[in-house]
Amino acid sequence: MIYNGKYKVSSPYGERNLNGIVAFHKGVDFVGLDSKEIVSPVNGIVKSSAIITDKSNLTWEWGNYIRIDTEDEHKLFFCHLSQRFVNVGQMVKKGDIIGVEGNTGYSFGSHCHFEARTKDNISIDPVIYLEKLKENDILTVEQAMKIVQENAMLDDNTMKYLSFYKYYDNLILKLAYAIK
Repeated sequence: MIYNGKYKVSSPYGERNLNGIVAFHKGVDFVGLDSKEIVSPVNGIVKSSAIITDKSNLTWEWGNYIRIDTEDEHKLFFCHLSQRFVNVGQMVKKGDIIGVEGNTGYSFGSHCHFEARTKDNISIDPVIYLEKLKENDILTVEQAMKIVQENAMLDDNTMKYLSFYKYYDNLILKLAYAIK
């Protein structure tokens, strides 16, 4: 989950009517009840950490936002934040505090608009994505390496040799999930 503690959904994923305008809501709006701190639900790398105020920019509605690219090749967006605690290029771990929910951009109260997209930038239901994370407990590359090495009985030299492969992280994750 993106909060440590209780939260509620203030606007779900899907079609909605907002002030008489019917549009597809590509994310879920969450409101923290115990805490307003936003945590990363996965390991990943920060690709954006910015506030957009220029209305000619298509993302201005998000205000203060963070994008994290995950090890499973998804893009996660955390929008309307009052504060950001991460910088572009920073590696984050599951559970790291990355910001604080807020009311920036095109917003009508404090919340975190959370979006999940595929590597091809296709929006998916973020609640289903978070449930999948919970069910599958997405592996880190390090965890995947251990699973592959132990189950395929590979020595350290072989693992080191494999690490030079351009798509090593993806290969190791795919092998680990296949073994699992």
